Amino acid sequence: MIATVMLWVTSLTGGALVLTANLPLGLITKVPPTQLTANLSKPQQFLRMAKQNKTAWQKTLRSKNLLTFNWINRQLASHQKTFVAPLSTTLEAKETKFCPTVPENIPAQPPLQNVTKFVPVNLTQVSITKLNLSPSTLVRSLQSFFNVISNPVEPNGSYDYSPVLIVKHNSSTYEVWANNSFVARLPDQTTANALQKRLQQLVTSSNIKPTQLQPGLVDGNPSLMVGNQLLFAVNRKLSDELGRSGDILAMEWTNNLRIALHTKPLTLVQGQMEMYGLQSSNTKLSGVASWYGDYFHGRLTANGEIYNQDDFTVAHRSLPFNTFLKVTNLENNKSVIVRVNDRGPYISPRSLDLSRTAARCLGSEHTGVVAYQAVVLQRNSPQMTLKPSQPKTEDMANAKSELLVSNF
Repeated sequence: MIATVMLWVTSLTGGALVLTANLPLGLITKVPPTQLTANLSKPQQFLRMAKQNKTAWQKTLRSKNLLTFNWINRQLASHQKTFVAPLSTTLEAKETKFCPTVPENIPAQPPLQNVTKFVPVNLTQVSITKLNLSPSTLVRSLQSFFNVISNPVEPNGSYDYSPVLIVKHNSSTYEVWANNSFVARLPDQTTANALQKRLQQLVTSSNIKPTQLQPGLVDGNPSLMVGNQLLFAVNRKLSDELGRSGDILAMEWTNNLRIALHTKPLTLVQGQMEMYGLQSSNTKLSGVASWYGDYFHGRLTANGEIYNQDDFTVAHRSLPFNTFLKVTNLENNKSVIVRVNDRGPYISPRSLDLSRTAARCLGSEHTGVVAYQAVVLQRNSPQMTLKPSQPKTEDMANAKSELLVSNF
């Protein structure tokens, strides 16, 4: 008989503890432990207390989270006053950007009506992630802990630090970083590995001055140059895969590399002057410039080239083909260098028809037609090629039209 009574009292005590574990704190404080234990010896009073709190207990018993750590989460939420943002491990690329795309003008929104009915939002509410203490999570954590204990780092191991790294940006692009600074974003790992190898040779060389970094043209391909030495070429296939002008990519990547090596970057016009090997002349012209794009993209131009709206080109009625012009928008003083490869425009008073990228760099993509001033430029350096050529005459001066660029 005594054993049966003790078993009954023990069961009631355990049940009461389980029930109160998930009850609200206000309800628990109304029933102190001393009163609860005192009532355990009086079944009628205990049952009367249980009847009074029947609703709260039933609600707790119906909860699917009875055996979880809801009470701990409530305690954490009650003491959480400020929200601490999680640490971000994503590398943000600080890169040079020439001629970015400008979105269309967004119409102004109408003023907000019925402001008096606006209900302010309580910004102090935060949500706390529930503690995951399931058996599987605990087992994985213990396995990781013992793996570290069982496989310590060798004290005498050698680890090489590489100043040039490849970071996978997403499933289809890779970023190359030098000295913790962004350099280029590439469409595949093979090309990224090639650029990484070249940059490793560059940053570890004691004979290279960062001021020698400049864009150039090698075999007609926009390239990253170190003086007269080729560092990396941006061919048409690569620029098409990235969906941007190869000339702009070469200049942006050159500037990113100059910044990584603590050297002042070049402006757009400075980069173009270096890339195309140009100098100013005394010939100037002015007028009104427009631009043409999608409808003519992929068609033949007057000089037989395929028109590409992403290149730095321009149409003029009479200037010789391959003439370079430095065009300045008189409304905002922005400048860009373009090459004549087409004829037009034939709508008066327009005298220049720019490519879309050139208009974008001048800030006239949405304006359409702007007043300009232009300067005719002349070449002051020979074209460069990776292919050695034999001079056709004994006059060595004629052989300077091509310059052999050695490997870096």
